[in-house]
Amino acid sequence: MQNAKIVHAPSDVAARLAELGLKEELLWEALRQANLYRVRTTNHHPRLYRYQVMTAETIAALRDLLVPEGWQKLDEGQYELTLHPNGTMAIAVASGDDNVAQVERTPSNKSPKGRHTIAAVASNRQADMFAHLLPVKEIDTEVVRDTWVLLHRVTKDGIHSELSRPTEISDDGMIAFWSERILFGKIELDGDPVQIAAPDQPDIDIFISKKSA
Repeated sequence: MQNAKIVHAPSDVAARLAELGLKEELLWEALRQANLYRVRTTNHHPRLYRYQVMTAETIAALRDLLVPEGWQKLDEGQYELTLHPNGTMAIAVASGDDNVAQVERTPSNKSPKGRHTIAAVASNRQADMFAHLLPVKEIDTEVVRDTWVLLHRVTKDGIHSELSRPTEISDDGMIAFWSERILFGKIELDGDPVQIAAPDQPDIDIFISKKSA
C-alpha cells in the first residue's frame, strides 16, 4: 500500500483546493456556522441531535455556500453528499477521531459508517486501481465520481479539519486509509463572535393616550 499524499502547507492547500473547485475559507465558514448550533445545545436537546448537530449543520452550510456556485445537493438513501458541478466529485461530512489534521497520524471517522460509505470508498479504490489501465477515450466517456470526506474534530481550543479521500474501510464502517489528505489550519474559537438574530415578529402599533386629570 502506498503512503497517503498529505497536503498541509498553506500555499499547497490553496492550490490543491483550487484544482477541486474549492476554497479553504468556504469550508471554514461551513464549519463555523455549524459550530454556532453546536454551542447552543443543552442536556435538554435529544441526545441523537447533540451527537450529530456538527455534522448535520456543516452539510447544510456547505450546500448553502456551494449550491449558488453550481454544486448540487445529492441524497443517496441516507447518504448526504454535495456534488461538484461536473459530477466527478462529491463531498461527505463526518466527525473524526483525535488524529484529524495530524500529519504523522492516520485519522478515522468517529462513528461507524453504513453501506453507502463503504460502497463509495470501494469505488474510490477501484478507480485508483484501474484508471491507469483504461484507454483515455474510455475514461472520458464514463464519469468516475470521487467521494471526499470533510472530517472535523472540535476541541476546547478550536476546530480541526481536513478534506480527505478514503480508499480503505473495514466491514464495520471505520475508514482505515486515505489516498490523499488536505489538512487545514485550526479554526480558533476563543473570541469568535456569536450573532443570534432576533426572531421575526409582526410590527405592533402601540397607542399611548394621555391620562385625563
